[in-house]
Amino acid sequence: MKRESNSDRLWAESPHIHTMDKFLERRNKIRRVAKKQKLDAVLITNELNVRYLTGFTGTASAMLIKPDGDVILSDPRFTLQLEEECPDLEAEIRPRNEPTSKTLAKLLGKTTSGKLGIEADSVTVGQHERLFSSIPHWQSVPTKNLVEELRQIKDPDEVAMIRKALAVSCQSFDDVRNWLHPSLSEIDVCIMLEHRMRLLGSARKSFPSIIAAGARAALPHASPTEQILAGQSQILIDWGAVVQGYMCDTTRVIILSPNKKLQTVYETVLKAQEAAIASIKPGKTCEKIDAVARSIITDAGFGKHFGHGLGHSIGLRIHEDPRLAPGDKTELQPGMVLTVEPGIYLKGWGGVRIEDDILVTKNGCEVLSKNIPKSFDDMCVK
Repeated sequence: MKRESNSDRLWAESPHIHTMDKFLERRNKIRRVAKKQKLDAVLITNELNVRYLTGFTGTASAMLIKPDGDVILSDPRFTLQLEEECPDLEAEIRPRNEPTSKTLAKLLGKTTSGKLGIEADSVTVGQHERLFSSIPHWQSVPTKNLVEELRQIKDPDEVAMIRKALAVSCQSFDDVRNWLHPSLSEIDVCIMLEHRMRLLGSARKSFPSIIAAGARAALPHASPTEQILAGQSQILIDWGAVVQGYMCDTTRVIILSPNKKLQTVYETVLKAQEAAIASIKPGKTCEKIDAVARSIITDAGFGKHFGHGLGHSIGLRIHEDPRLAPGDKTELQPGMVLTVEPGIYLKGWGGVRIEDDILVTKNGCEVLSKNIPKSFDDMCVK
């Protein structure tokens, strides 16, 4: 394998350059929701939500959104980073060994009272007790998905990052597929794939790569082992790159030794996936898209072997809402990016899952991962 030069990289993490108005508009949306809910301030403690609202990529952060302005909180390790990434945003750097609750108490005022919205899914019981013991005049108001609902709709910049992550993933998969050899183990394939993604510009992997050969492909979330590829009929690979925080998620099954049963299962999954993708458009509910794929797999006699939802949204997290799954009545909207990943898993034999990343558009959808082949013939090792 040749050494990579800088020019070989598909996408390198670039210095963080922001359009400040974009982040301010996102915070203004939260401010408008807070006003409707009669909140006097909102505390954001989920660090991914802080990143989404500010562009700050560090950790140990929180954010206070008030009617008259916003303050990001962090510690001395990130003073310079905040100056670089959020130059127009007021920052409060808490002294060493000072609890965040004490810093917040100073910002909110010892005597000021009001309703403080907190992210119910992000604040622990202990954190809540410490905070409100420091600001007894403030009333705690749990909120759910204030920022997450905004994150469901990706703007053009976010979609561009997902496209770049997919470009890295596609090239990495193509390269590793060309290097496959029967003597390799699942772990070998995993190391090669993740190393290749890093060389091509991925900041890290989106999630622990799933590499499963032969009968082990019946485990939807299998961890790679020392199992050798020799003698196996297929290898399932589920992987994803990350560019500037945005993740992608794709799955392919490489056919090592074709046989009739494998082709039948594979083409059933592919038919279900393509039908589901074709049905995606604004206004359709998530559960109806799931039902399209599920009915095809059920009619083929494999219904009980498809035990997970059809897909999920992706973005700053690998699993976001909404989800293509039974019971999710969310209506699709332009700008949502979701996976479509039906699968059939047969104990003692193996499994097939085919996954693509889909952008919901004004009139339908776009397959963002269309450059990764997926026909049965394309997946057969020549």
